[in-house]
This record gives sequence, structure tokens and C-alpha cells, in this order.
Amino acid sequence: MSPMKLAIVGLGWWGKQIIAALAPSTRLTVVCGVDPAAPGGTAEFLAAHGIRLEPEFDRMLRDPVIDGVVIATPHALHEEQVLAAIAAGKQVFCEKPVAMSAEGARRIAGACAAKGLVLGVGHERRYEPAFRALVAMVEAGKLGRLLHLDANVSHDLFRKLDAANWRLKAQDAPAAMMTAVGIHVTDLFVRLAGPVNEVQAETASLVFAPPAEDFVSARFSFINGARGSLTCLSATPFYGRVTVYGDAGWVEIVSEGNVDQGKPTIMTVATATGEPRLVRQFAATDTVIENFEAWAAAVDGGAAYDFTAAQILANSELLEAIVRSAARSGERIVIGAIGAP
Repeated sequence: MSPMKLAIVGLGWWGKQIIAALAPSTRLTVVCGVDPAAPGGTAEFLAAHGIRLEPEFDRMLRDPVIDGVVIATPHALHEEQVLAAIAAGKQVFCEKPVAMSAEGARRIAGACAAKGLVLGVGHERRYEPAFRALVAMVEAGKLGRLLHLDANVSHDLFRKLDAANWRLKAQDAPAAMMTAVGIHVTDLFVRLAGPVNEVQAETASLVFAPPAEDFVSARFSFINGARGSLTCLSATPFYGRVTVYGDAGWVEIVSEGNVDQGKPTIMTVATATGEPRLVRQFAATDTVIENFEAWAAAVDGGAAYDFTAAQILANSELLEAIVRSAARSGERIVIGAIGAP
């Protein structure tokens, strides 16, 4: 079977990371890079990978050679570009978030369903070995009834960004680092505990000059009764921890470095009181290529893709609720009431 031919739309830092990650793949091959304002050095980078540069998005969509489109542009552009690619009959893989609103995510899911396409989403953290082990434990009932899910994922990489960078703008990145790192955690939480019903959130500019925000914290209630909390800071050295508590045990996962650093992850498991805790170390794997190849397999009629439309929508609803609550000084947001008169 010939590999799926991809166009990468958006050739910034992460677009180039995707190209490098997919280079060894035999299932997918990047043949085209699309960016009307490609950063300096992009042409040389693409040439080194045997990829042509296409400045026009619409012309790329008309190219019959392209099987799938990868969207890695500033977030506010995602929905329009994804819908255009779907309308052109292309398979689509979109970096998170797929849309800036739940309604946008619904439109995308509906368009994919109508065309019989598989929507890929850039939540590669689900494929980290420690998180796969956690999901397996929860699904096997090893932690009992889930009670609380808590996380803090923070880093200070954004302190190096120019104030005009889109990653610091509310239009593309509302609620501080929610769309950068927080949304990965909420995706995992939805995978483990299902949809969230209520949210309260706050943001702040503790170090960054306003209007840029460097702090977001949220508390939420899941429909199944569990509780959750999440904090992300943009002005402290890397810290990554996810803890899941059940009435039969708890699991803590601590990451030693950001996703692109290849550092190990430590899992601690506590079961019955008084029993020795189990500590496991997981080596880093290339989760980007694992996610893409799982998507490609589903496109080819293989195993179902791990991300369901319902999960993508639930995470989009949660993102929108966090943004709304923070903008309203921590007001309690009932997700089912968003959009109601």
C-alpha cells in the first residue's frame, strides 16, 4: 500500500517538528508545505526533506496528489481551514484545538461524518506509555470509582517569545496556556472520566505584561460525579504532574521534561493502604508519529482511531467553558447551558 501523501499547513516551529517526526514513516509521507509567509530558512528545511513549498492554501486543496491535510496554523484559523479541506474531500489532521468553540467542533465533526472522513487531532500525549498504562488501569477498574483528577503542567518557554507572537494573543490562545498545554490534560481527563458538566476558572498576568496571561487554573465537575482541577503557569521552569484518585487507589505521573526533550516519565501507583507503592519509569517514545500512524490506519480501514467525535466535542466544550469562566472572573459555567438563551 502506498503511503498517504500529506500537505503540512503552517511551517512554524511545530509544523517543522511534525515533518521531522514523520520522516521515518512508511505509512505517511509529507510532499508539500503550505505557508504564505514562511519563516526564514523554511525553503532550505523543506528542500532537505524533499518537500515542495506551496504558498497558496486553495491551490494545494485542488491538487489531486494530496490525500491528507495537516493543519498546524495559529488556532483561530483552524476551523475555517479544516472545513475547507473537508469540503475538498481531503482527510484532515488538525493540531489542537480543532476549533475555538464547541459549535465549531460540532460543525467539523458533522462535516467529517457527512464525507465519511476520519478527523485526526494533535493530542499526542495520549500515546505516552505512562498515560496508556493509566488508561488501562482505569478501564480495568484498578483504581475503583474515580473521585478526583488533578494536574499541573507548566513551563517557561513562552517567556522567550516576542510580545506580538500569536501564542500570547487572546484571539489564538485564550486563557493563558490552555490551548498550548492545558488542553492536552483535559483531553486525557475526558478520556478517563468522560464529559465535564460545570467549570470555574481564573487567569492572571503574574509576570507577563498584560494583556498576555501566564496563569490559568480551573476546577470542574464531571457528569459522572468525579471532580477535577488543573493549573498551568507560563513563567516557571518545567513541571508536569497528573494525579488520578479513585476509591481503590491513586496514580501519579510526573514528566521530567517537555514533550520534545525525550525525557522519561515516572509513575507511582498506590493501591490498598499499607501496601508498598509501585514505582515505574517509562522511556519516552515518539508519540507524534504514533498518533499520526494510528490516524492513518483508521483512514485505511484499520483499527478505529482512539479519539471519538464525542471526546473531541467534550474537550472543545470544556475549553470554551474555561475561557468563558475566566473572562467572567471565575463565574460558574454550566456546559449544557452554553449557547442557551
